[in-house]
Amino acid sequence: MSKIRKYTDLFLSILFITSIILGYYKDISHMTEYCFISGMLVGIIFFISFLRQQKQDKSLPACVYLACFVDIFAIFIATIAIGLNLEGAFWFIHIINPIAIAFYWFIFCDPRSMERKGTFFVVVFPLLYILFAFILFKISGNCPFPASLIFMDYSGMVPLIIIIVLATILWGLGYILHMFNKLIRKNK
Repeated sequence: MSKIRKYTDLFLSILFITSIILGYYKDISHMTEYCFISGMLVGIIFFISFLRQQKQDKSLPACVYLACFVDIFAIFIATIAIGLNLEGAFWFIHIINPIAIAFYWFIFCDPRSMERKGTFFVVVFPLLYILFAFILFKISGNCPFPASLIFMDYSGMVPLIIIIVLATILWGLGYILHMFNKLIRKNK
């Protein structure tokens, strides 16, 4: 299974990076959006995972893959909820890539090697992205999507409350996916 996983990591790395480049190369002004940055980051993480398996025959910790899954699956949820763009490469970015990473999580990742507190790792990237978007907004006056929905539409304590609720929802999603995968593996 390790050879299959190793080359699946390489395939997912290429899939994520290629679809992101094809989706965004025509309009670089959108390269600060969550979909672009998270998709590139996940593609790079899967390439690092491939290299690590190639050299050390070890995968990354399960919490890293769970964080990637939740970050990308949030895009899928947003696509279903608010109807994000599905033209061209965005079909991959918003639908195919999240489904691919879901299969990866349930087939290759053993959450039994991860403690429950590892599920908190899923909020690190989204919170760092929100911080990045906030700084960009304060410096340039432009706020990338979807952070613009938080910072440009609300003021006072409302953005902080939204961020806390969002982080809690993402952590809850990560916890549920972790426990569901654990349950599946327990019954094998």
